Amino acid sequence: MREYLPGALLLLFLSVRYYPGLWGRTVLETLKFLGAVCLYGLSFAFLLQWALKKFFHHPLARRDLLRAALWAAVIMAFGESLRHYLGLY
Repeated sequence: MREYLPGALLLLFLSVRYYPGLWGRTVLETLKFLGAVCLYGLSFAFLLQWALKKFFHHPLARRDLLRAALWAAVIMAFGESLRHYLGLY
């Protein structure tokens, strides 16, 4: 459990969508984005699991699957944070 803590904290930090003066919207948008990012990370990890099983006949262990899902979600949250706060693209 301790090995997932840095990624989970980073994911929570990057998922915050702050709207000044609108706390209700801030909480709602943060929860919606966190749910979307987690769904993205899990779907990416399951696709990776399928590809490894199909082509290399070696599936991921549950621990590695969760780690891949977490870091895929962190990478997506980082990119979306750049877009949301800096308007880079």
